[in-house]
Amino acid sequence: MAETAESTGPVAFAARFPPEARFAATAAELAARLAESCGCAPQAAQEIRGAVNRAFGDALASAAAVGSDIDLSLRTDDGAFEADLACGGRAILHCSKNRSA
Repeated sequence: MAETAESTGPVAFAARFPPEARFAATAAELAARLAESCGCAPQAAQEIRGAVNRAFGDALASAAAVGSDIDLSLRTDDGAFEADLACGGRAILHCSKNRSA
């Protein structure tokens, strides 16, 4: 991902992952990189990475019970970056960080 010093406009991204532990780091890295490229401070991006990684682990238990994929939604507007993770229609994570740029 190319990083810029300028603030970006609204961004929306969604991904669906199979309920497999090997995808947790990928989901977390995706969220952190997009957060940082959209203007979040590096510390905020690290916090998002950790939150998504932990939530993915929590979602794995739900996924096994309901046989569902794990959904990751990432959004940003002029003021904040948001990450949501859900499984089987159940919200696992909502994380919001202010954009610094």
